[in-house]
Amino acid sequence: MANNRSASLEARLKNNKDLVTSLKEYSLYSPTSEDIKAGTFESFVNLVDDAITPFKTSTGALTTANKQAKDVFTKLDRISKDVRAEICEVKGKDSDEWNQVDKIVKVITGENISDHSKIETNNIKREKEGEPEPEFNSVSRQDYKSKLGNFRSLTGLLRNYEFYNPSDPLISMSALEAFEAEAAGILSSVSSAETKYVTERSRIIHYFNDKGGLKDRAQRAKVHVKRKYGFSSPEYKALTNKRY
Repeated sequence: MANNRSASLEARLKNNKDLVTSLKEYSLYSPTSEDIKAGTFESFVNLVDDAITPFKTSTGALTTANKQAKDVFTKLDRISKDVRAEICEVKGKDSDEWNQVDKIVKVITGENISDHSKIETNNIKREKEGEPEPEFNSVSRQDYKSKLGNFRSLTGLLRNYEFYNPSDPLISMSALEAFEAEAAGILSSVSSAETKYVTERSRIIHYFNDKGGLKDRAQRAKVHVKRKYGFSSPEYKALTNKRY
C-alpha cells in the first residue's frame, strides 16, 4: 500500500496487523522495549481492533445519512424545476411570477453558476476586443443547507400566488411542504451522524497518534528492524511505504 496521508484509520489498523505478522516472522527481531515486542504489540493491536468498532458503526451511519441526503436533494432540484415549469405553463416566461421563481430555482439547482460562467466568458471575449476589464461577483458553491433555505423561499413565494393550484399532486403546496419537512429531517440526521462520527474519531485517534499508540510503536519497531537487518534488506523494505 502506498504511503497516503489520508489513509483511513481502518487502513492504518490493517497495516499494523500486517506489521505485527511480519515482526513475528523475523528471527532477529528482539527489541528491548516491552511496547514493541511482538507479543505486546499484537495485544495492543487487538485492543485497538475491539475499540474501533463504535467508530466503524458511526462511519457507516454517516455514509448512509449522506447517501439519503444526496437522494433527497437531487429530488429537490427536480421538484424545483417542475414548479418553475408549472409557473411558465400558467403565466408564461414574460410574467413577473415566472421571473421571480426562475431566479430562486436557478440558485437552488446551481444554474446561476453556469449562467455566470457564460456571462464571464462573453465579457472576456469583449474585453479582448478592446472593452474595459469586467468585474465579477463570486458565486459560491451550493450546499444542502443553502439549498433548503432557498427551497423554503420558493415555497414561501408560492403561498402568495393565489393562482398556484397545480393539477400535479407531486408539486401541490401540501406536497412541497411535506417534502420541505423531509429534507429538513434528513439534514438533521446528517448533522447527528456527523457529530457521532467526530466524537468517535476523536476517541479512537488517541490509539493511533498518541505516545505509545500504533504510529509510535510502528516507528520504533521499524527502527529496530532497520538496525538488525539493514536499510536495504527485504525485511525492512517490506515495512516501508505504509502508513501506520
